[in-house]
Amino acid sequence: MYSEKQRIQTGIYGLDALIGGGFPLGRTYLVAGETGTGKTTFALQYLYRGIEYGDSGLYVTIDERPKHIIEDATSLGWDLEKFIDENKLLIAELTPLFSDTMKIDAEQVIGELKGLISEIEAKRLAIDPIAPLVLRGTEVLDPLAAQMVVRNYIRRLIFALDELNITTVATSEVPTGTRQLSRYGVEEFLASGVIVLRFSRMNSGFVRELYIRKLRGVNHSLSVYNFVIQRGKGIVIST
Repeated sequence: MYSEKQRIQTGIYGLDALIGGGFPLGRTYLVAGETGTGKTTFALQYLYRGIEYGDSGLYVTIDERPKHIIEDATSLGWDLEKFIDENKLLIAELTPLFSDTMKIDAEQVIGELKGLISEIEAKRLAIDPIAPLVLRGTEVLDPLAAQMVVRNYIRRLIFALDELNITTVATSEVPTGTRQLSRYGVEEFLASGVIVLRFSRMNSGFVRELYIRKLRGVNHSLSVYNFVIQRGKGIVIST
C-alpha cells in the first residue's frame, strides 16, 4: 500500500475519498469513456487543480489545437492562459511529429515529452488521447505481428512515462456499444489504474457515471457513482 505522502490529489471532486487520498505518485492512469462522457474535462481538471495545489502541468494534445483546448476550458470557467503566462502550464500539440507514412517510436515520443516537461518542471502530465501516439505503419504487417508490435510499443511508452517520475492521466476513447476500454486492448493492462466514464439511461434521458476498474496498490471503491460537470468546478462525483 502507499502512504499519504506518496499520493497526488486528483483534483476531481469526490474521487480522492474513493481511492485512499489520491493517485500513487509517478504512474500512468487511463481514463476511458465514450465520446462526450467528460474525458477531456477530467484531464484538464487534473492539471488545473494541480496547479492550484502547486504542481505545474503539461497537456499533450494530438486531435485538438491548443487554442481550442483553451476555449473549451474557458467555457468551464477555467482561465488556462493565466497559468500559461505564469509558466505553470504548457499545452503542446504533437501532431507535427506525425505523417501518413512515418513510424513514431516510443523513444522519439518520450524524448519530445522530456523536453516539454523540463521547460516548466512539470509534475503532472495529461495526454488526450493516448491512442494516436501509437506507432503507425503496422498495417503492412499480418494481424498477429502487428498486435505484437503494438503491445511492445505501448509497453515501452507507458514504462518510459513512469520512469519520468511524473504522474500521468491519459484518455482513451471507447467505441460506442462495445466493452472495450482502449483502442488496442492493451493500454488498460499496462496502466496502473483505469477509471471508466460512461452514460446510463435514466427515464427519458441519460446520466453520467464513473467507476474505478482498477488501481494497483489501492483498496478502492468498486461502486458506480453518478457525476455532473459544473461550470467553475468541473467533474463533481455524487457519493
